[in-house]
Amino acid sequence: ITRAEVTKMICVALNGGKEPNLATNATPTFSDVRTNANSAWAEKYIESCYAQGIVSGVGAGKFAPAGNVTGTQLAKMLLVALGYKSENEGFTGNAWATNVNTIASAKGLYEGLEKLDVSAALTRDSAARMIWNALQAYEVEYKTTLTTDKNGQLTSQITVQDKVVGSNNDKITLLRDKYDAWVNVGTLVGVSSNEITLTMSDADQTASDLVNYIGSGSNRQADPTIKFSKLTTDYSSLVGQRVKVLFKNGKVNDVLGVYATSDNTVYNTLMNKVELDGSKIKFDGKSYSTELLGSTSATGARDAKNALITIENGQLVNGYALSKFDDTAENKTSINEVTFVDTDDNGKIDTAIITTKTSAKVTYASSSEIVAGETYKYEDENIAKDFAKDDYAVISENLYKDCKNVVKAQVLNDTIKGYKSKTGYVQYQIGSTWYNAQKQFTDVDTGDKVKAYAYNGVVFDISADDSNGALPSIAVVTGLQGAGSTLYGDQVKLTFLDGTTKVVALDKVVTSAGVTTDPTIGTAYSYTSSKDGYKLTQLENKK
Repeated sequence: ITRAEVTKMICVALNGGKEPNLATNATPTFSDVRTNANSAWAEKYIESCYAQGIVSGVGAGKFAPAGNVTGTQLAKMLLVALGYKSENEGFTGNAWATNVNTIASAKGLYEGLEKLDVSAALTRDSAARMIWNALQAYEVEYKTTLTTDKNGQLTSQITVQDKVVGSNNDKITLLRDKYDAWVNVGTLVGVSSNEITLTMSDADQTASDLVNYIGSGSNRQADPTIKFSKLTTDYSSLVGQRVKVLFKNGKVNDVLGVYATSDNTVYNTLMNKVELDGSKIKFDGKSYSTELLGSTSATGARDAKNALITIENGQLVNGYALSKFDDTAENKTSINEVTFVDTDDNGKIDTAIITTKTSAKVTYASSSEIVAGETYKYEDENIAKDFAKDDYAVISENLYKDCKNVVKAQVLNDTIKGYKSKTGYVQYQIGSTWYNAQKQFTDVDTGDKVKAYAYNGVVFDISADDSNGALPSIAVVTGLQGAGSTLYGDQVKLTFLDGTTKVVALDKVVTSAGVTTDPTIGTAYSYTSSKDGYKLTQLENKK
């Protein structure tokens, strides 16, 4: 970014984000600005910043408008804009860079730019971030006090302090001063349509411009929650994170924007991949400490301030929540999504966000609605296109639009290559991927080509895939092993729909309910074959 460009950014930033009404001097301060076709546009911004002491020339009456700006140089300009005086703070002379960077770091001008080489040419994005940081910093002012020296003589002492305004002597940021923008900090714990809810710790309340109070007299205390309404942007993706809310003139129904702070570390995973490792939460092969390890009362109750904040479908869940993530069969077959957040960058998880998802088979589909357990109308819900009967729908809450999100489950057409029985649930390897399931599907076996429906690592339904044949995979038993039969061993004679017959090895026969039974001559069965032989599944009410 150039020196000329920086002056415009600063002038607009200090004018509430609007183009300022500036004039130029009859005689220009610098000789290389007005006469330069590439930089004449910036003369009014350069003159304004020069008049405020924010910038100076490079010597010999020149400004070098096309010259680069370093991080330290911009930091000096922004500190002056905040009220610091170069002559008081040593922003000139041999040690100017050290003095500037010390104060700039303390004021947070380099927040989010920790790897920045402050002595190198600054990029436009880093310049924008530094100006944004400056807007959130407190303005300063100089205070003169009279003191008596050792000889009894009065002397004046000048000190710099955060500027205070109003009857309460509140500190004021450039945002508050130039934009009338208030800022509150907290964890976003709730989204409901166009309203959001924040919880604020003691430190958050100190850093926030608006804190509500509940009670009176000796019972008066700060309310740790605050709501903002009439939002026109969906911020549900920030649920569980530490955020800053900008709002106009202290009005909680006039929000300018919400954004996550740089302290958040976000982990996205699935409930079926989470388990407890003692007092830690484990997922993706790594264990994480939580903020649960706080003080307990004599009865063993956990201190609420030290409890893991848990949010389910946009609503704060009360109570001790670590047990929600135990390694249970219910969780292993859950398709719920989980986001864990370390909101203060201390390596411990502070917040857990659970997005509940349910599945149901589609029994009816039209251009206006689908039926999947319940009826979902396209005009009321956020439904994916092209649903068909027998698809599986996955339903979740759309917090911002206050409706349901309905999407299709994944369709798998592949071979079962493995099976495992677990405590309370089972696993199937379909193709190269293992899926958890609530139950065993008795009409399919390893080696079968199947059609299955799955979502988030859980399979809902598995059936034999007969989509590749011109005719359904159905045959009638026309011969049995036994007395008077030419068959031998576990074999049956099958007659297929195309009129052909075949003697085959029999694996097993099951009813439509999955119960093992014996084959019956004259009965029609659907069939699949594997290395163990033919498996016959009885058709309902058909012979």
